Amino acid sequence: MTSNRGRTIRLLAAAACVLAALTCATDLLVEHRTEERIAARAASRLKPHGPVHASLSTPLAGLRTLGGEVGDVEVSAADVHRQHTVMDVTVRLRDVTTDGDTAGGSATATVGYDQVTRRLGALGDGPTAGGQDGDLVLGGTVGRLGLPVTVRAGLSTTPGAFTVTPTTVNVLGRSVAVADLDALPAASGLRDRLKPRTVAVTGLPHGVALTAAHATADGLALDFSIAAGPAPDGAGKAA
Repeated sequence: MTSNRGRTIRLLAAAACVLAALTCATDLLVEHRTEERIAARAASRLKPHGPVHASLSTPLAGLRTLGGEVGDVEVSAADVHRQHTVMDVTVRLRDVTTDGDTAGGSATATVGYDQVTRRLGALGDGPTAGGQDGDLVLGGTVGRLGLPVTVRAGLSTTPGAFTVTPTTVNVLGRSVAVADLDALPAASGLRDRLKPRTVAVTGLPHGVALTAAHATADGLALDFSIAAGPAPDGAGKAA
């Protein structure tokens, strides 16, 4: 009797292991296919020149998909061309369904500093753009003597635009507030060239709004919020 009971327990344990393995394999297979479908749809919408990747982070995402729920999704695309600008885009959506609805999310578009320099215009000759502690830093030369100048600028946003506001200038080894430039003869006329500059971010999908901008090691990062509802272009129906 004891031997039969032990054999039964072993059989049940083996069956449970097989079922768990099959469940795991099915989940991984369906999840992989779902990620491929999402990436393909994002590529068709965004038409990037670089690769597109999609990942599901919700536990048992593959099996959930069979029931119409995808869960949390992250889609990234490199070299997306918009408004004559090249950017890398990452979209994060919560509680995505196979019908394309979401509970909202966020997105980040990172623009390379070469693009930033071109869009903001030259600061004298040989301009450069970079970032420091979240602020934008522009460098170049000004005046007939070609004085080297470094400008630090803060970044602010509205739902449809970001503004670059120069705050300090380093010239001739001195750090001067933009408001005090008139008192520095060598920087005569520079203040007028350092007025705040607003750049419109147009063509955003419905429910998407710009929330923040900051300078990173990779470029100027623009952060967006995504309202709940149908997923914006590039992260639509998963199945």
